[in-house]
Amino acid sequence: MKMNPLFEKIRHTAAGFQEASIILAAAELDVFTAVVKLGNTASAKQLADTLQVDVRGITALLDALAAMELLNKKEQNYSVRADNLELLNSTSPQTMIPLLRHMACCQRRWTQLSFAAKNGEPPKPADSFLGAEEDGKSFIMGMNSIAVNLVNETVKSLQQSGVLPFPKENIRFIDIGGASGTYTAAFLDAMPEAEGTVFDLPVGIAAAKKRFIGSRYEPRVQLAAGDFTVDELPAGFDFAWLSAIIHQFDRSESKTMFQKIYRALNSCGKLAIRDFVLNPERTAPKAGVLFGVNMLVGTKTGRVYSFAEIKEDLEYAGFTNVQLAVPAETMSAVVVAQK
Repeated sequence: MKMNPLFEKIRHTAAGFQEASIILAAAELDVFTAVVKLGNTASAKQLADTLQVDVRGITALLDALAAMELLNKKEQNYSVRADNLELLNSTSPQTMIPLLRHMACCQRRWTQLSFAAKNGEPPKPADSFLGAEEDGKSFIMGMNSIAVNLVNETVKSLQQSGVLPFPKENIRFIDIGGASGTYTAAFLDAMPEAEGTVFDLPVGIAAAKKRFIGSRYEPRVQLAAGDFTVDELPAGFDFAWLSAIIHQFDRSESKTMFQKIYRALNSCGKLAIRDFVLNPERTAPKAGVLFGVNMLVGTKTGRVYSFAEIKEDLEYAGFTNVQLAVPAETMSAVVVAQK
């Protein structure tokens, strides 16, 4: 007997938490890396001993990962599929494990969505068993793993839209909240005469030091530790890059941030903002609207913005010539403005 298609669609959507929970738990336990370290073939008992977890519990998780085609299973031994090795091994430069761990932290908040919607406040954060410090690192490096996958296309879109390069060569730019400096490195490649500054919290600057010290970029990079929600930004820049930041703020906080950037820029300096940009009705793109819910459960004031709202707040701070330079259905939309 066939199910009502609408019933089945809603049921399937509502059950999506099951597969999500399985892969996020595997990321927090670092299951895939453990399999690789055991020669990429291991039994449930070997993995239970290695990870110091319950055999019954890990067996259920491993079988589910095999059913989801993230692991192979043969003669009671599990292995990571070859096409997943780079992404799911936490020791790989291309790993997405920190991002998945951050998503697990988000998931714990999403389970309290009803309360957040009722009260308008995020639920009390629940740390993973890895601890708050590791959760913070997962956020920083998870955002970096997204940047690594997007940076080339983002820079290309900035070039195609005319945001880059600049009329003059020896420009100075600031990457605000730049973490390990993924975008900074890409901008330095795209503008060989430019100099860049990464401004971020100490944990982000520590990651940037690992990237830049001793590298070919080092003579052209400065690293500045600070909290952009509290501190003034360093000044004297021709270009400011603000990537995936404004959704952390409410309107008042956005205006304050834009005023800080305005003061940090030279005359005729340019600001580029990468984030979701919603339609006037705030119902599209869907990914951006859903991300707004993520801000509801994860922050006290964060939200996503329409272009009109971003433009109004930039003009309040003194910016002119505000344009949606790169339209996108993802967080790779780019708004630019000039001092």
